[in-house]
Amino acid sequence: MEIAVRDATGTEFPWDEPITFTAPPLPDDLPELTFAGSDPDRMEPGATVFCVRKSARFGPRDYGYLVAVDSSGEVVWLYDARENLGDFRQLANGNVIYLAFDNRALEIDLLGNVVAQWYAARRWPEAHAGTSAIPVDTDTFHHEIYEMPNGNLLTLSTEVREFPDYPTSETDPDAPVETTKVVGDVVVEFSRDGSIAHAWSIFDVCDAYRICYLSLCDYWVKKGLPDTRDWSHGNAVVYDENDDSFVVSLRHQDAVIKIDRSTGGLVWILGTPDGWRAPWSERLLTPRNDFQWPYHQHNCEIAANGNVFLFDNGNFRARPFEPKLPAPENYSRVVEFAVDGDKRTVSQAWSFGGPGPGALYSTFISSAARLPETGNVLVNFGGLTADEDGRPTDDVATGYGWVRIVEVTHDPDPEVLFELFIDERAKRKGWDVYRVRRFSLF
Repeated sequence: MEIAVRDATGTEFPWDEPITFTAPPLPDDLPELTFAGSDPDRMEPGATVFCVRKSARFGPRDYGYLVAVDSSGEVVWLYDARENLGDFRQLANGNVIYLAFDNRALEIDLLGNVVAQWYAARRWPEAHAGTSAIPVDTDTFHHEIYEMPNGNLLTLSTEVREFPDYPTSETDPDAPVETTKVVGDVVVEFSRDGSIAHAWSIFDVCDAYRICYLSLCDYWVKKGLPDTRDWSHGNAVVYDENDDSFVVSLRHQDAVIKIDRSTGGLVWILGTPDGWRAPWSERLLTPRNDFQWPYHQHNCEIAANGNVFLFDNGNFRARPFEPKLPAPENYSRVVEFAVDGDKRTVSQAWSFGGPGPGALYSTFISSAARLPETGNVLVNFGGLTADEDGRPTDDVATGYGWVRIVEVTHDPDPEVLFELFIDERAKRKGWDVYRVRRFSLF
């Protein structure tokens, strides 16, 4: 380490000799990281950072590491959160913010000290009584934490509404309807003091009666909201400076939507047009050129040129009541969409991944982002899942998870510049990685 010493007046004194520090060994419960090669001169500068979690069948919830590796795949920084991790980002001040699964957002410095934390005040408030955590008047925090240019934080929360005559089946169009408690997402922008600047309900901008596969699942039942259906399953929200809007990924609607930040109005819908009624159908983007709709996507991002990047997981590649594409025949990909808001059109500008030889199917989580300096794309196949016989499966509860992380060039025929695997299926272990980012750690 090279050391600079400053006194209280700011005067700097030279320190001629470097100091050597030997880090402790990596934890025994960290999975094996298999480095497959890199081209450092062409890579985006910085460290590749990801959150390691155990596959659902292996638990427990008190496990979770943030890990940073250099261009040769060596671990250069590690943080033991001692809990399952959701989204994380590097803040403008260099600190790291992440979501915990108990509805908290924590800011830490690079030494692991907790600098600040916030919690969803309507969820288990007694757990945070007497702590320094700042309450935010929301039901939950989930999937996304994002620092806006104004310093506010952007996240997703939830609300429950009851709907009469609601669908009860994703496979039988003639199944009876019933009154149902439905979970919808809420976009929440809050300041560092915990006050809410904006809160927009997805129920108010989308059709609550439109269902896709998994819209009727019990995801939120398992998280403490009994007898509910997971209609929208928002899994990403980002701010678009180009027009002061929010872009939101709704996995269980097979759609990415744009919401006007000042009015809360729906600007457009990027997704398969099947099942959208008026007036929502009037906001659908019309596809141009050779085009494939995304299904059950994750991690939408806005690139510097205004295009939308996302990870198209591809689950089922159908919506009720069409036949599902089986997992062994399915594929995932990264897609860049160019949206013309005035003409309300969308074209596919770039993609990486399946279908075709070598295609991988990541049934859940995963991420992709265009990197700012090189224009390369960092891709996380974070939810690859195999059954006992090694075949791709949609059953994450019993499958063995494995991970492929790559950085590729943004070319028509992308080149792989960095590749890392987490794969211990041969040891009958399973892992997943929610998101991967490139940080300037030092």
